Amino acid sequence: FAGAAFLAGAAFFAGAAFLAGAAFFTGAAFLAGAAFFAGAAFFAGAAAFFAGAAFLAGAFFAVAIVFSLIKLQRALHPILMPVK
Repeated sequence: FAGAAFLAGAAFFAGAAFLAGAAFFTGAAFLAGAAFFAGAAFFAGAAAFFAGAAFLAGAFFAVAIVFSLIKLQRALHPILMPVK
């Protein structure tokens, strides 16, 4: 009887330890996956932000270059094409 009780207790502890370990690994895997998805979303957002910032900077520089070319053309116009 003592042996049977010991076996039952050992089986119970083994099962409880297995369930605790399985729950721990499941939770750890879930947390790792959640952290990965959060990091991936963060990097995607950062990449989109940098792409948008680069686009705005490029548009700004394009506008600035166009305006400077217009100013340069107006400044050089009397020299290049003297009015008759």
